[in-house]
Amino acid sequence: MSLQVLAATPSVFRLAPPYERVEAVPDVGALVPDELPDGTVLGVHLPSPGEVWGEAALLVARLRVAFPAAAVVLRLGSAPEARDPDWARRAGGMGVRAVLLEEEAPLPRLRHALTDPTNLAEEVERWLPVRLPGLPPAVGHLVAVIFRESPRGWDVGKLLVERGHPERTVRTWFQRAGVPGPGKWLAVAHALRAALRLQAHAGASLLVLAVECGYSDHSSLSRQCLRLFGVRPGAIRGTLGWEWLLDRWLRRATAVSQAS
Repeated sequence: MSLQVLAATPSVFRLAPPYERVEAVPDVGALVPDELPDGTVLGVHLPSPGEVWGEAALLVARLRVAFPAAAVVLRLGSAPEARDPDWARRAGGMGVRAVLLEEEAPLPRLRHALTDPTNLAEEVERWLPVRLPGLPPAVGHLVAVIFRESPRGWDVGKLLVERGHPERTVRTWFQRAGVPGPGKWLAVAHALRAALRLQAHAGASLLVLAVECGYSDHSSLSRQCLRLFGVRPGAIRGTLGWEWLLDRWLRRATAVSQAS
């Protein structure tokens, strides 16, 4: 593995699949979002957390806004304080998706953090205002509700009514906000959970993973990935994170809406 030496002050780097080589980004302005490989991770390298934390936080915020399709992470230097759990908590408040350590290979920590669906609903709710500025917070919260409840079933009307929100009303709110309807968000929530399992278990049987995620067979999951994201499961396996997939779905959904 080849790791470039990064500057002594907070600096930006990127990791593209297969996530083995940390590449310094000397000029963030030169990065073109549409030219980044699918699943690219962007991050801020922080050699000494205590000295320039505020500067790093500004860099993280800039990356999240400019590149919503990329998971943003923090990479800490080898100083003893880098292993203090408090730094991980502070990093979470910055909106980063993982905290890496300079002396370690990045892939294991990345795979663990970026394929864990435990906080998927909360992560999506924090991401949506970045990707869709002006989105009403209530709509973002309802999307998070759909993501949180998605493992319980495929009937979005039932899931919403149980939370006190009639589907017709929610559909109207989403339409006014200019986003896909609640049923489409439920479909993409199921597909993203399946994608995370594909990423976490790259060598597992596609059929087994599809059935475990509620699809009838591997062909059903493959068709759904192609319909929603424009890619087959095989293209998802080699990547990490859900951001690029959800961003891709929103762009495709917007294009369809504008064409109709």
